[in-house]
Amino acid sequence: MTQLIDAHAVTDDVLARFHEFLGPDAQRYRNHVYRCLNYQRILLQLNVIPDDVALAWALHDIGVWTTGWDYIEPSLQYVDELASAYGVDNVERARQMVEWHHKLRPCEDRWTETFRVADRIDVSRGLIRSGVPRTDITQVVQAFPYLGFQALLVRTAASWTLKHPLHPMPMLRW
Repeated sequence: MTQLIDAHAVTDDVLARFHEFLGPDAQRYRNHVYRCLNYQRILLQLNVIPDDVALAWALHDIGVWTTGWDYIEPSLQYVDELASAYGVDNVERARQMVEWHHKLRPCEDRWTETFRVADRIDVSRGLIRSGVPRTDITQVVQAFPYLGFQALLVRTAASWTLKHPLHPMPMLRW
């Protein structure tokens, strides 16, 4: 694997904008974003990530902190609102990656599909590797530790499910 991406101007600036919302979870979420960004980069065999993809990673789950567990639409709204501030021309690609990253079936578009797969690799803590070598996952996790991110997801999901038992995972897409 080539050197990890540990900073991206768009990603870092977007995360700074949402620092108050993220509160004590800011580092946890940043690490998740950078783990996923690096997994996607590995899957696509790229050394750099385009700005629209960096924007999508920064915002893909941000609605969890700004709105709650039903967060895809709020996250998409932030993509629309912030794309021009970062000179992102391919807003539709960023939107697709955010909208479909919890799709249960494969996506035809390779950017959207690798985005979806990268997120799944991270949420599964690398148990589902989808072609990313175990050594690469280990290197990414060493650089960006989990810091309890998956436990945070479980707690948030449980809290939501108690209030919405008939709709426990509103972010899933077919």
